[in-house]
Order: sequence, then C-alpha cells, then structure tokens
Amino acid sequence: MKKIEEWIYLKDSWKTWNTTTIMVWVHGNEKSGIDAMNSLKNKLKITSWKVYFIYANLKAIEQNVRFTEKNLNRCFLENISWYSYEEKRAKQIIKYLKQSDFLLDIHNTISFNNSLEVLITEHKEYVKYFPITKVITNIDNVQKWWSDGYVDSQWWKWFCLECGSINFWDKTKSYETAKIWITNFLKLTKNIDWEPEIFDNKKELMHMDYVYRTKTNNFIFRKDFADFEFIKKWELIWIDWEEKIYTTFDSIIMFARKRDKSWEETFYIWHKIS
Repeated sequence: MKKIEEWIYLKDSWKTWNTTTIMVWVHGNEKSGIDAMNSLKNKLKITSWKVYFIYANLKAIEQNVRFTEKNLNRCFLENISWYSYEEKRAKQIIKYLKQSDFLLDIHNTISFNNSLEVLITEHKEYVKYFPITKVITNIDNVQKWWSDGYVDSQWWKWFCLECGSINFWDKTKSYETAKIWITNFLKLTKNIDWEPEIFDNKKELMHMDYVYRTKTNNFIFRKDFADFEFIKKWELIWIDWEEKIYTTFDSIIMFARKRDKSWEETFYIWHKIS
C-alpha cells in the first residue's frame, strides 16, 4: 500500500489488467464506506494491475459534516473553478479517475426510517454481481457534474452504491454491505483472484426522471417523505411559493430535504421500468 497524495492510496500488482478506483467519504458524514475500506485495504491482495483507494473529502471528514463549502459530488467537471476546498479536491481526484477503467463510489443515506440499498449505474450488464433489488439508471443524463457522471463521460464503467443508512437500527448493516460490494467488485474487475459471486435475485430497474431545484426560498413539502418512499400518480408533493407540484406517474422519491434558498437540490424522482 503506497500513499500517493493526502488520503489517496495505491496498491499495484505490476501486472497488466484493469485500473480500478474505490472511493468513499465524498460526503464527510457517510461513514460506512470508510469503515469497510479501512478493514479491507491492507488485507486485499491485488493480483492484477492496480487499485486506487480514495478517501475523498478530508475537511468534511474532520468536521463530520456533509461538505464544508460546496457539495464535492457536484464538482467533478474539467472546467470547475478553484474557489472552494471541494473544487480543489475534485481536481486532485480527477487525475486518478482519468486513469481508471472502473469506479465504485460508496455512499450512505442518513435516514432514520429507511436503510434501502440501491445501485446506481448505466451498465446494466453488471448488475447481477451486486446483491441488491433496486438499480437506478439515467442519472448521468440528469446529474452530469458528479463523480460517476464524470467517469461515464470518459466512456469508463462506474457504479455508485447507496449501502443503507448510517442511522438505521442495525448500525453494522451498511458497513457489512459495503465490505461485500468492495470485495466482489474487485473480483469482477479481475484485480483480485477468484470469480465474482453472481446474485440472481430479482432486480427492479428504475429510471431517474429529474432532480428538482427550488425556484424560491419559500419551498414547502406536503409531508415528510422517507427516502425511497412510493408516491402515487397525481399526488401532491410540494409547494414552491404558490405553485403546487404533482407527480405525473407512480414514482419513488429520494433524498427529500427542506432547503432554505432558491436553486438548491431538493429531491429526486424515479419510476420503475422493469
């Protein structure tokens, strides 16, 4: 294990194959990924090519906040400015994303009422290697400025794991989920020996429709929504000043959060396609 930059590490087999990046802590209060990576990175024997292990948002980690100045997961653009700490850190990380054939980007939710595990990717041919029931696609067409969208723009393969809630009653569940996914992912990419396990459970394929940004600073949800809560067609979701907004089909809402300013990301809407 070689430290190559602040909290960026490399394991190199010196044999040609895939270069893979495992990235955790893009948001400083999402801890399951780092616990899993800490427990695995020194034990894993990389037998082909190399693996980068990236602990992404150092200042947010130290302060135990989601981010310090700007959401790091919205900073992965070639022409990003250098004004905030997160923008500077994205510039550092992009150097290694450019070298990677595969990216596994690990996240948590902070919900107290839902610990659903979700895989977000455009590469549906690989979902059989992940022990999940929900797969979300089309996110790179809606969110082009986060790490997975950046990798996808380079024609590489990316996978974003939402491995459950850090506030769920079973505090070890999301940590154990992340460990399983990291290990099987590195088998899939041929960076470690052994064939990857195939999970043939039923997968629900979801299509991301949009992310809603507040139009005013007077935004009100109709109710408190749980992460991944089902909402019926024509159900009232929110009021933005005087405008009432309804769903147009049966959907799932994710990350519904009250915002105090206009043009802030407030929630995501998906619908089931298979």
